[in-house]
Amino acid sequence: MLKNFIYLNEPALDSYLSSLEDGLRAAVQAKSASSSSISGKAGVGGVGVGGDRDTQSEETISRDDTASARFERLQALARQDAERVGWIDVVNPDTDLAGVGIGALVEIECEIFIPEMIKALSPAGGLAKAIDQVQALAPLASLFGSDVTGLPPAGQLDAMKGFASTLGSDAVVVGERDDTDWRVAGKLLEPYLSGDVEGYARIVGKVSAVLRPGSWKPLLALPGMNLMGRDKRREMERKGPDEGQEDSWLQGPAIMVDVLAIYR
Repeated sequence: MLKNFIYLNEPALDSYLSSLEDGLRAAVQAKSASSSSISGKAGVGGVGVGGDRDTQSEETISRDDTASARFERLQALARQDAERVGWIDVVNPDTDLAGVGIGALVEIECEIFIPEMIKALSPAGGLAKAIDQVQALAPLASLFGSDVTGLPPAGQLDAMKGFASTLGSDAVVVGERDDTDWRVAGKLLEPYLSGDVEGYARIVGKVSAVLRPGSWKPLLALPGMNLMGRDKRREMERKGPDEGQEDSWLQGPAIMVDVLAIYR
């Protein structure tokens, strides 16, 4: 199957592949050879000598070792030695993920979405821009007699804008399936994203955490987000989401992964 990569973390790919191939290829070279035979007769006065002459030519072709080619090799090597690599090609999540542990390399097909809260806080979601507009228009509204008493104080608006800016352009994605309660979630780094991830696709990633059934984890506390302290995060996880805030949380059973690739 030809793969259309929507996300491919090349540094992680090179790290994994170099471990399996004892280093990385700088380029791929292929040689092709061809030969031909020439027959003839030479002589004087009807007396001659016949013979054949072989000619050979060789051509060397050098190809770049592209990221997509490296991923194909990684996938093939991992499937050939799944136990050593820790590779799990998830077909039946309830069975295949039952004993999954940290460090496993998992591939699963699922429907991917970016939670609404993450969208709102992202630059594309426009929360920071909307706050700027509110702060710019508030003095004018007061000048023309409009009631601005319902607006948050300036300090709160600045705090909200600063919180949104900490997310940068990276995104948290969640994947789910109709045939299981298992979910997969992970953070995407903007430099390796090349398309719209939402919709059905295959995720490949290294498991960084396993969430037991019935437990919760706030999406903004996914590994790598670093948006809250350890004690605060644990307190929130024990308490779980407030009513109506469930979409901002990840509920177990679930796995969190360091996303390597997303493709269709």
